[in-house]
Amino acid sequence: MDIIIFIISLLTTIIIIPFIRDMLLSANITAKNYKGHTIPISMGITLAPVTIINTIVLSYFSRNDFRTQQLLLVFLMGVMTVMVVGLIDDLTGNRDTLGFRGHIKSLLGRKLTTGGLKAIVGGLISLLIGSFFSYHVIEILVNALIIALFTNLINLLDLRPGRAIKGFLLISILFIFIGLISETRIIIISFIAYAIAYLPQDIKAKSMMGDVGSNALGVVLGIAAVTSYGIIIKYIMLGLLVLIHIITEKYSLTVIIKKNSVLNFFDELGR
Repeated sequence: MDIIIFIISLLTTIIIIPFIRDMLLSANITAKNYKGHTIPISMGITLAPVTIINTIVLSYFSRNDFRTQQLLLVFLMGVMTVMVVGLIDDLTGNRDTLGFRGHIKSLLGRKLTTGGLKAIVGGLISLLIGSFFSYHVIEILVNALIIALFTNLINLLDLRPGRAIKGFLLISILFIFIGLISETRIIIISFIAYAIAYLPQDIKAKSMMGDVGSNALGVVLGIAAVTSYGIIIKYIMLGLLVLIHIITEKYSLTVIIKKNSVLNFFDELGR
């Protein structure tokens, strides 16, 4: 079943990409890449039809498995919610306000930015999903923070071609090795197939995934984590996520990567 859903997701993504690409170019939803070429932005929107198709297929094969059916709906709800606010930020966002602190400061000044809206909606959906898999208030908060911070982590990585996709793939594979529950594993595999199929577009700077895509891949990781792991592993993950976010608020992630030979090699691989 894992191989079947992987192939379906991979082929679906490959088929959909040129249609979405042409649509965005025709609508002039574009930007200049680092080479000065005009390319479509918000190509992460390709994940919407792929996710729905994968959900339909998995739902059919698991029609007698209520647990899997529930998880499919949770993943679908999380992905679609963050994609909506991510798309709004991509298309109308003001880049004068950047960073978590910047958006909070703007909110305190009674001005809602698209980044602030993204943070609020992302936080609320994280809280809602986190509560589905919790037994007490502390666990709700831990789950919600893990989902929200993973969502933002992939967004933070999406500053250079291919970086966010590589980060998603690396963490996803790590999750599988650590041990995802079987219902979550097959869902993650469908997103891994999407990421592999989309990677050539992103890593060669033929298109920009945008927040609509990076947020969606991030929330997938967050949901996978809270549905599969015990509280000790969750505490460790949360600690690492908080540490990464504190560091990236103070220092440039790109500079950190360039100064580390291993990270820089992985970052440049394929470009």
